[in-house]
Amino acid sequence: MADKKENGIKKRLLSTFKVEAKDILNALSLGIVKLEKSPPENIQMDIVEAVYRGIHSLKGAARAVNLTDVEVICQTLENVFSVWKEEGRIELAKGNFEVIFSAVELINSIILSAEEGQSPVEKKDIAKIVKGLSKIETGRELSEIKQKGIEKVYVRPSVQTPASIVETVKIPTARLKSILLQTEEMIATKFIANQQVENLIDINNVFDSLKAECKKAYLDMPKNRIKEGKSGGEGRVLDENVSLKLNEYLGWTQAQIKTIEGRLLSLIKSAKHFNKTIDRMVDNLLSDMKSAMLLPFFTILEGFPLLIRNISHELGKEADVVIKGEWEEIDRRVLDEIKIPFMHLVRNCIDHGIEKPESRLKNGKKREGTITIEILQITGGKVEINMSDDGAGIDIENVKRSAVKENILSQKEAKGLNENEALSLIFRSGISTSPIVTDLSGRGLGLAIVREQIEKLNGIISVESKPNIGTRFKIVIPITVATFRGILVKTSDQPFILPDSNVETVNRIKTDKIKTAENRETVTHNGTPVSFVYLSNILGLPVSREKGGSPLFTNLLITNVNGERIAFGVDEVVGEQEVMFKGLGRQLQNVKNIAGAAVFGSGKPVPILNIPDLMRTAVGAEALPKVSVPVEKAEEGRKSILVVEDSITSRILLKNILESAGYNVRTAVDGIDAITALKTEDFDIVVSDIEMPRMNGFDLTAKIRSDKKFEELPVVLVTALESREDRERGIDVGANAYIVKSSFDQSNLLEVVRRFI
Repeated sequence: MADKKENGIKKRLLSTFKVEAKDILNALSLGIVKLEKSPPENIQMDIVEAVYRGIHSLKGAARAVNLTDVEVICQTLENVFSVWKEEGRIELAKGNFEVIFSAVELINSIILSAEEGQSPVEKKDIAKIVKGLSKIETGRELSEIKQKGIEKVYVRPSVQTPASIVETVKIPTARLKSILLQTEEMIATKFIANQQVENLIDINNVFDSLKAECKKAYLDMPKNRIKEGKSGGEGRVLDENVSLKLNEYLGWTQAQIKTIEGRLLSLIKSAKHFNKTIDRMVDNLLSDMKSAMLLPFFTILEGFPLLIRNISHELGKEADVVIKGEWEEIDRRVLDEIKIPFMHLVRNCIDHGIEKPESRLKNGKKREGTITIEILQITGGKVEINMSDDGAGIDIENVKRSAVKENILSQKEAKGLNENEALSLIFRSGISTSPIVTDLSGRGLGLAIVREQIEKLNGIISVESKPNIGTRFKIVIPITVATFRGILVKTSDQPFILPDSNVETVNRIKTDKIKTAENRETVTHNGTPVSFVYLSNILGLPVSREKGGSPLFTNLLITNVNGERIAFGVDEVVGEQEVMFKGLGRQLQNVKNIAGAAVFGSGKPVPILNIPDLMRTAVGAEALPKVSVPVEKAEEGRKSILVVEDSITSRILLKNILESAGYNVRTAVDGIDAITALKTEDFDIVVSDIEMPRMNGFDLTAKIRSDKKFEELPVVLVTALESREDRERGIDVGANAYIVKSSFDQSNLLEVVRRFI
């Protein structure tokens, strides 16, 4: 029992350490990135001091949880920074910072390996890093540092008055999310309470009609007792006793009606009071929980300086990041959803935007490119995010050529596009301006995924670009995803909700105001023609007998996404109200034109429309891109692939993967053998290794490109060579894709092959 309790304590302690270590490592990485840029000496020493203290704190925390490997690396790092502190300057070439970055990454790997199921870091890797740090030239032998015994760091505690101290408690994120979800479910309770009040009011209205009719019958009773007969004399229609009893019954009914009326009015009053109380309690609770879930934007941007630094170095470029408005707060769930899209955008800016130093200098720019991220809170509970670079800009003609090549547009359609329409093509699946497929880019999926994720959050993304000036991506997303204001409409007797953030105006016009121009129906909005479509037609619903509810008038909503407008005709505009968003689940995550659902007080789910997707459908564009690529149809014939690989194991592996996907595969053992095969057979693509005897993959690719017969034949290089120089050489000789074996994945290979054939 004691051992079990002790293990539980150790587990909780390790969990706490990991949270602390993550924050420290993020701060260390940011500080080292700044040091690598050689700031002025006064700033330099402040950064050295901060990093030194962070390393010392991490070392002490690691000792407490018995992570000796982390402690050893931290001690070596601390020794290096101790010398810099004493010297008052840093004498270290930029290239040597790689060792320090590797040390930080290794510490992170060791901490992750402390979790159950994680493979431990090998001792030889730790020894290699320690040795590398020890070899860094600091102007003094590290043995001197150890003799001086620089070990303790005195940190003066900050003085705070008791009134300024805010008590905090750590709560697991999963538990906090669970509490918030339960709180959000109470919104449905609020809707039900509202609905019950409305139902009671409806019953009271019916009851008022009943009361009026009973009163009228009671007052008319004396007049109906005696009625003239056919001969003109008086004749009794009702027996006097019956008439008396009926009169008594009506009197009793009147009394009961008054009693029920009193109780009903009292019930309505209580229900309204209860509803008001529920509204206030739910709104306050939800507001407090939303505040608890709000995090500063910088929480997902902490690692970006290091990410940008690593990608830039890998591509032989230099780039820095400037972040503005990072303290703007946003829902943690929104931050979780946009982190991956943000990383895609950063990679895109570096890979496609920022030029290499020599090219930038030639164009009159500074060597180092700049990526600027700016966050602004705007009206309507939304936040605007701008990510821009000062690179080469987007080659619009290249984008058009890629769209034509992928059969997304015809040559004629591409020529007819304006600048904004052409730029929007970069968000389509399969569009890429990269000359080669690599681990970073070239598949044409990154920006398509970005748009899909942003629109799932009921946000929008747009792009602007100027040649040799740069590119700017603008994203507008809600601060929270729980609730929003929506417009409830009906078409073909079906209810739908449109988020009002994308609805510019709601109107009711005369049907004869709908005109036809160039085979499209249009309406005039602020003096400008706007395309008009009936919502039922776009959603494939049966057309109502009378569109718009009247032959003379039509209800319409004008939607606006990035300045593009479309008017949708509906049968009825019910009204605007608060809506609680519900996702459709994994099985229905890509339903065309539908973003999610809402549940009203009646308990009936109502679809929430995805307006950007709806507008693309309306103009005949494809829906959101799918990452998966369809398998070739059998009737189109099996494609033929030439695999060039000297290793028999790798050759058999590639052959089996490709044959299992339905391709005909022929193998060759080196470049010479491949050239012979190309002269005797026809192939749709070549998949080749690089390091081979007689003729390597680079020479083979160059040989293929020099022959006019094969100049359009796709070549994919699959190799263990992963340096930037090797990738660039692959591009220079004309390879279409470059796949590194260390990150090899069967699906990646098949995806690349399908893309080119």
